[in-house]
Amino acid sequence: MQEFIKKIGVGKERWKDLSYEEAYSAQKTILNDGATDIQTGAFWGVMRIKYASIEELKGFIDATKEDINHIEAQEFQPVDLAVGYDGKNRSIHILPAAIFIASGAGAKVVGHGNENVPSKYGITYNDILKHMGCEIISDRDNILKTLELSGFAFYHQSFMSPKLAALLPKRREFGLRTYINTIEKILNPFKTTKALIGMTHSKFLDKYIQIASYSGFKDIFVVKGLEGGIEPFPERETKVITNKIFSISIIPKDMENVSISETLSPKENAQLCISILNNEDNPLKKWAIITAGLIIYSYGIGENITEAIKKAEESLETGAALESFDIYKSLTKKG
Repeated sequence: MQEFIKKIGVGKERWKDLSYEEAYSAQKTILNDGATDIQTGAFWGVMRIKYASIEELKGFIDATKEDINHIEAQEFQPVDLAVGYDGKNRSIHILPAAIFIASGAGAKVVGHGNENVPSKYGITYNDILKHMGCEIISDRDNILKTLELSGFAFYHQSFMSPKLAALLPKRREFGLRTYINTIEKILNPFKTTKALIGMTHSKFLDKYIQIASYSGFKDIFVVKGLEGGIEPFPERETKVITNKIFSISIIPKDMENVSISETLSPKENAQLCISILNNEDNPLKKWAIITAGLIIYSYGIGENITEAIKKAEESLETGAALESFDIYKSLTKKG
C-alpha cells in the first residue's frame, strides 16, 4: 500500500493518478485486510482530497465486484435504485411508498444498502421498510422470488458483499465519505441494465454516467434529487439526466406548501408510507406518485414521464400498490 499512498499523497503539484491496475490492487489489498488501519485511512483520506479518476474507479469497481454474490435477475431487467447507503438526516423518506406504487404499475425494482454509513449516518429507506413490517432476507432464491411476485427485491450489503460490509467499522471510524460511497451504489448486484442513480453534486454527473455504464448499465437516469436521492423535489423543478440524447424535467404542481423537512421517527415515517399505500388523504401522496412515476419511466413503462405518473396514480387508486406491498411483506416474513 505504501507505494500507492506515495504516488497519490505527495501534494497537489506532484500527485499522480493510479493506473487501473494499481487501483485494482489497492482495493483488493484493503478488502482482503492486507493493509493496516493507518494505511487504509491514509489512502482514503488522500483519495478524498484528490478525487478518484475514472480509471481508478474502474479498478475499485472490478476489485469489489469479484467478491459480490450476484443475483441473476436478467429475465426481469429491473431498475436498480442506486441511492446512497448513508441515508437522509434532513427530510422524509417517500421512496418506500413510491417503490410499491411503481411495482403495482408493473415495474420491477431492486435496491441494496446498509445502515449507519458515513458521512451522514442517516436513516435509510430500508430502515423505513423494517418499520413497515418488512424483514431483511439473505437467501438469493427468496430474494429473487420477492422480485418475481411483488415486483421489488432488496439485497443487504452484508449478504451481497461481505468483504465490503466488513469495512464499515473502519469507514465509521474514518467518518468521512470515501470513494466507496460512490461505487457501492452502482455495483449492479442484480446484473440488470437499468439504473436510477441519486446524485448530490452536479460536477460528478459525467463520472456517474461513465462508471455506471462500465458497471453494465445501459439505460442510465441520474437525478440530483432530495438529499442526493432519487426523489424529485416536490416544490421545484428537478432535472433527470440520461446517457441518451435527452433529459427530463419534472415540474410538480400544487405542492408548493408541502413540508418534507419535518422530523419524523422511522416509525412515523413508516406509518406515513403505509397511509399513502392505503390511498388515504395525505399531502405527501402526490410526491410519492411523482417519485413512483420516475421509477416507472426508468423501468421502461410509458412514452413519457407524464404517462408514467398517470400509471402511478392508477396503481394507487386500484389498490395494486398496496397489494404489491402486502405480497412483499408476507414474503420477507417467511424469509
